Amino acid sequence: MMKGQVAAEFLITLGVILLFTLPVVFLLFSISQLGYEDSTLAQADAASRALAETVNFVYSEGPGAMRTVLISTPPSTQSITIGKEITVTIMTSKGPYSASTPIFANATKTTIKRSGLFQLEVKNKDGTVNVKEVS
Repeated sequence: MMKGQVAAEFLITLGVILLFTLPVVFLLFSISQLGYEDSTLAQADAASRALAETVNFVYSEGPGAMRTVLISTPPSTQSITIGKEITVTIMTSKGPYSASTPIFANATKTTIKRSGLFQLEVKNKDGTVNVKEVS
């Protein structure tokens, strides 16, 4: 009879501990996800700005200018679109987010579907800037 009482007390104690720790664990997990998403948005904004600055620089240097830029985008990146502006589109918990930076360069419309760390070649060909992935 004592063994049964000890087992019951142990199960009740374990249940109470789980009752208090599980909500705390879920709260901490959700807070860490919010911080991760904020850094993902900042990374998309930084990638958009870095590429826009490079495109504008190559355009201002004139025909024949070329530069290679190393871009780091979040894993949730869906596309990088180059046109009248540089747009990095990522997927967030609230839906798609577009980080856009305007450019004054005359750029060829290009869409790059890649995420992570990669190099892009930015080249001014007769006053029109072309962006392509470096193999």
